[in-house]
Amino acid sequence: MQQKRWFTKYFIPSILFLLGVLLGLASLNYFNSTFRFTAFDIQGGSETEKNNIISTLKHSKTFTASCDEISRNIHTRFPHLQVKTCTITYPNRLSLSIYKEAAFAYLKTDLGYITLSKNGIILAKERNTISPQPAITFFQTVPHTQYQVGEKITFSAIQRALYFLTLMDEVGYRVETVAIDSVDMIACKTKGFEVYFSQTRELRLQSNEVRQLVRQLKAGALKIVRLDLRFDKPVVQLPKK
Repeated sequence: MQQKRWFTKYFIPSILFLLGVLLGLASLNYFNSTFRFTAFDIQGGSETEKNNIISTLKHSKTFTASCDEISRNIHTRFPHLQVKTCTITYPNRLSLSIYKEAAFAYLKTDLGYITLSKNGIILAKERNTISPQPAITFFQTVPHTQYQVGEKITFSAIQRALYFLTLMDEVGYRVETVAIDSVDMIACKTKGFEVYFSQTRELRLQSNEVRQLVRQLKAGALKIVRLDLRFDKPVVQLPKK
């Protein structure tokens, strides 16, 4: 009689508890193995880039993932890639639409050139003799082997050159060449005229001066061959008569 009571009081609850633990572990294992990214649909980018993204995200947990976090991880791991759209489909599918930063300028090196985005991200490295535009030349030798695709050029002079390139593009003038000739001067050459920018004067001030001049040029009230913004007041060189 006492053994029956012990069986009823301890053994059966112990068995039920053990079954509950086993069921819980089985459920946890099911969720851990099922709710992970194993199916991918990636639009855009090269096959190598797609495979790199899949390798980075494969088997990540879907129920704790978010598209914002995924976008940040991809951009951190591959700075030249941006996520345009992101969809998580449970239990295991991730759909992405990605795009690469567009080629904006080409920095000449000792062995070729480096393709840069607007933000200075290195998109490609080439070792040939073609001369793409706009081409940036730097007064210091830029080692071709020092930088890798996906890195960001940190030279402040090159970052300023990209800023001035963007400015000229916004006001409607295509820059053909950019020459960083010294620690102070950045020369941008268009088909119509040259602009000498300063590396030390305030960027916003130079931007306003260029926009004001361009309004006069487009109104037909002024023709110039050179604009020099390195001084307190812009210096304008007119065509020779």
